[in-house]
Amino acid sequence: MIKIIKNEFNNLDNTVKKIMKNGFKFAFTFCIFSTIILLIYTLFYKMPIIYYAGTTLFKTSLMFFADFIILGIGFDKIKKQMA
Repeated sequence: MIKIIKNEFNNLDNTVKKIMKNGFKFAFTFCIFSTIILLIYTLFYKMPIIYYAGTTLFKTSLMFFADFIILGIGFDKIKKQMA
């Protein structure tokens, strides 16, 4: 199963890989930002709105990771079928 996924990522088009890599950087930036917000909540302010903002941003960053993987593979398959 892991070999199949690895082969799928190795066979992606270079432009799709580039878009996915930039998307991962974007999602990772969100993840780091949400971690900083949750760290501020833990160390300094115990306001619930800070906690909810941090967890919401963290969930959003994880969804961006998943979306870029799924959409990257999907667009690559569509692109290869059209050619």
